Amino acid sequence: MIRGRVIAARDDGTGLEPRIPLDILGGDGAFRSVSAVVDTGFTGALTLPEPIVSDLDLHRLDDQEIVLADGRKQSRPTCRAELLWHGQPITLRAYMMGDQPMIGTALLSPCRLAIDLWLGGGVIITETPPSRSPATA
Repeated sequence: MIRGRVIAARDDGTGLEPRIPLDILGGDGAFRSVSAVVDTGFTGALTLPEPIVSDLDLHRLDDQEIVLADGRKQSRPTCRAELLWHGQPITLRAYMMGDQPMIGTALLSPCRLAIDLWLGGGVIITETPPSRSPATA
């Protein structure tokens, strides 16, 4: 189970963002924790800002084309990221973009996501075995 919190999205206290801690393996072999936004509108797995990729000394891969929320296509650099997900190490391709780490539905599936959508509310991601669909659970 992964637990996080809903925080204010902007410095003026407006907007809400569900966030979770994410432990990412750096080039030095040590895990470092970053705060990642949970974005169910993002169909990829993970985005990392370029400064974090540099700080963690992650291996850069190639450029991949993505489709933005407004339908525009854009080429973005990617990197190899190893992280702890439900206590297990996993390796994935992360897009290098944005100003904060973000996880999307490709990483969340198959999980149960519960968000108490108010300032300070809880965020809980529970692992769901692939053999059980949420409709039959």
